[in-house]
Amino acid sequence: MTRSRRPLGAVLSGAAAVVAAVPTLLFPADSPTEPKLALVGVGAVVFIIAIVRIRNEGAGSDVTAAPDDVSGTPQPPAPRR
Repeated sequence: MTRSRRPLGAVLSGAAAVVAAVPTLLFPADSPTEPKLALVGVGAVVFIIAIVRIRNEGAGSDVTAAPDDVSGTPQPPAPRR
């Protein structure tokens, strides 16, 4: 799958955070909880969509890891703890 130029998953994650923060920032503390729960629910759904989008974008799948040692000599495996 080709990577898109637009990081829609990251944008949706930010939008989900904003939607989830709106009840805390805009509504008074003693306001009814139903609108707060509705906005948090919408934020959760947007966040789930963002996660699915990020997984489908294949972020980092074409990145190859460079070896830590540039001398070309193989290193022994690290000891287990």
